[in-house]
Amino acid sequence: MSEFSSNEKNEAAQARAARVNRGNTTSSTQSSNQGAKWLISGILVLFLSVIFVSSNGLGHLKIALQSPNDSSICPIYEPKVPQTYLNDKSKVHNIVHDEKFRLQSVKKLSGAVQVDTQIGDNQPDVPDAPEQWVQFQAFHDYLEKTFPTVHKHLQVDKVNTYGLVFTWKGSNKNLKPSMFIAHQDVVPVQKETLKDWTYPPFDRHYDGTYVYGRGASDCKNSLIAMLEALELLIADNFKPQRGIIVAFGFDEESIGIRGAANIAKHLEKKYGHDSIYSLIDEGPGLTLDAGTGQYIATPANGEKGDLNIHVFLSAPGGHSSYPPDHTAVGIMAELSYNLENDPYEPFLTSKNPVLRYLQCLAVNTGDKLPKFTRKAILRAGFDKLANSKVLKMLLNNPMTNYLVRTTQSLDVVQGGEKANSLPEHVKLVINHRVAIETPFEEVEKHFCGHVVEVAKKYNISVEAFGEQVHSGDPKNGQFSVVVYHKTPAAPVSPSNDTVWEYLAGTTRHVFEDVVFTNLSYPIMTTPFSLTGTTDSKYYANLTKHIYRYTPGYPADFKENKIHSVDEKVPFDSHLHALAFYYEYIQNVDTPDAGN
Repeated sequence: MSEFSSNEKNEAAQARAARVNRGNTTSSTQSSNQGAKWLISGILVLFLSVIFVSSNGLGHLKIALQSPNDSSICPIYEPKVPQTYLNDKSKVHNIVHDEKFRLQSVKKLSGAVQVDTQIGDNQPDVPDAPEQWVQFQAFHDYLEKTFPTVHKHLQVDKVNTYGLVFTWKGSNKNLKPSMFIAHQDVVPVQKETLKDWTYPPFDRHYDGTYVYGRGASDCKNSLIAMLEALELLIADNFKPQRGIIVAFGFDEESIGIRGAANIAKHLEKKYGHDSIYSLIDEGPGLTLDAGTGQYIATPANGEKGDLNIHVFLSAPGGHSSYPPDHTAVGIMAELSYNLENDPYEPFLTSKNPVLRYLQCLAVNTGDKLPKFTRKAILRAGFDKLANSKVLKMLLNNPMTNYLVRTTQSLDVVQGGEKANSLPEHVKLVINHRVAIETPFEEVEKHFCGHVVEVAKKYNISVEAFGEQVHSGDPKNGQFSVVVYHKTPAAPVSPSNDTVWEYLAGTTRHVFEDVVFTNLSYPIMTTPFSLTGTTDSKYYANLTKHIYRYTPGYPADFKENKIHSVDEKVPFDSHLHALAFYYEYIQNVDTPDAGN
């Protein structure tokens, strides 16, 4: 803009000079004016050329001209309120606010946590090693004792011995059943950490705010809340038009091939392809956005891919008193170092639900976000400069940078047997959470490149993914690279149809009418992407509407300490989820909710 001001001043000065020299001949005046015009035109052309040739200049101009107020990009749906709430508000309010009900619910969840259902990797199938799965029978016994009316009134099927499927038949066969899933198993507690727990991991401790223990927030809380909702609806004499299916796998923490995979096959055989209305699994809940002060519900309608790669290195053994310069452990350590120092490139595309999440913030938070930021977000799906600005913003936040890249986590390393023996075998396990847009082949190529680089340095052979990719001296050893497990990214579920509208509308109702009653802004429900993987991946043939959503508000999700010491769940958020399931089942019990 300063260049335009300078040009205008020059033009004005020349005009004044022309008026002073009116006594000059006409031909001289015309010549002078013509020269001035050419000079001004030249300056303007030069200026505009600089602007339009410069991608940044033009890009900033386009961003500045973007309207930030297109609410159609992410509408905030009206609350969906079941008729039963209008008739009697006390029932759902008691779930969230009644102390007697709270303590009864605490007893049910803490009792479930007390039953140890740890599961490790590589467990054989149930028929092959039944003794490794018997803890789940104890859990089934607990559930039957705690929820007798559910077991009495609903059909209960057991799939592969320990998979549980509860079915409540609906009266309208034309309505697809709604489905809810959770898992019975929990990750192991490392023995070395037992001393660090405030309360023992299976001690069912409740301190008035949190229930502590392994599985309290992943995800026996969801499992118990679903059964509690069914229990309450049975007590209400609820007669569903739309059927209800609740399914619990038992090896989600170990890929899920024994539990959920078999349950999915069972249900597909029974109901057929695309036969389920919607499926709700564990996932994110509500957050309070620090930048805008607005509560945001984030059902994950997308899920990253999962790729586990195991690397084995064999090397000559011997006595440690005459070691080589680099042992197998040292060489594997170098590979580990190289991998961690070459993270995958970040990118943000319209395929990633995180972009839709950001766009929802941009159009629904008014001036609580800087205007330029809002405009850049709205152009990020098709404007390279705007995309780079938004990507930089995400990468600067440690809580969001993993949402826009493939991540790698070096989780297990094993090798060596004794202090005075050279290690002959070393194993490294790397877990990748693969971006929705990235093919597995790209990750495998990137990974294999690092292995070959180290192998060349030490003249070691490499076999990767079943092929010999580098030949070294056999006397020096060999790398073997294998894919232990991979699951492709989940299809992205719709976030703009009637099913989504009922999910978002029920969220608004529960949290605005029951949980928080004095909000300044409406609850916003936005798409999101889950960085982990869940059992829901096995049910994709049954429905395109899969939402990974634990509908509670934990004030600080990190404090749940999932998979870590002192895992716990804020009990308020457990009651929020229970209230949501209770109201959602009733809300979608109509043809108006779609099918």
